[in-house]
Amino acid sequence: MRSRPKPHHIPNGGGSGLKNSSQLSADANRFRSRLAGFYDKVAPVYGFWSDLFESRAARRALEVAHLSGSEAVLEVAVGGGEFFSVLAKTPGLERCVGVDLSRSMLLRARRRLEVGGVRRRVLCRANALSLPFGSAAFDILFNLYMLDLLLEDDIAGVLKEFARLLRPGGRLIVLSMAEQARMVNAIWMWLYRRSPVMVGGCRPAPLAGLMVSNGWKIDLRERISQCGFRSEMIVARFAGEGGR
Repeated sequence: MRSRPKPHHIPNGGGSGLKNSSQLSADANRFRSRLAGFYDKVAPVYGFWSDLFESRAARRALEVAHLSGSEAVLEVAVGGGEFFSVLAKTPGLERCVGVDLSRSMLLRARRRLEVGGVRRRVLCRANALSLPFGSAAFDILFNLYMLDLLLEDDIAGVLKEFARLLRPGGRLIVLSMAEQARMVNAIWMWLYRRSPVMVGGCRPAPLAGLMVSNGWKIDLRERISQCGFRSEMIVARFAGEGGR
């Protein structure tokens, strides 16, 4: 029985020496910086990957949201705006906001909104670990293909921030890379272990378990396949800190 890949720890380049906390922190910061740089560079072509391998899962995420048109909605990590440009056209939303850490991605997302004639929707640059919004500000939070590229400690921190932002009963809808067919998964993880940035930092991570251990209750979990690429969708509500 194959074990699932563990959440990412910073590769040490094959060295056997132990690192102290300051070294590990510096490694983590370098990893985050390299990853941000990677997505800045691939911004012009990322839409092709998204359309080919992720668009079916994105449509399903919007479908299960069952938007009535009166919600306050946030998408964290909008990328080039492929999903956000569709979400933003939902009439009557109380608020529709998107954030991303990559300037290049945000530029493309803004252009996509302009071309689509979308008005009165907000896009801003922000780090998912510290989002510039008040507590209990949103009914639904979408996060597409971001948690599966984060460091283990960062996943927990981001989930805590998501819980802060959602109103009581609010829903988190996550899409991530699922475990792939055996051969594809073996090659992908070989590349990932050599250098996570080679595969955009993405890997199949046990997000459901991480979410439950961080106070989330899972309402729905699905696998979605497109052109051979497997995605996982999780719909969850925060149940920790008083069981709200």
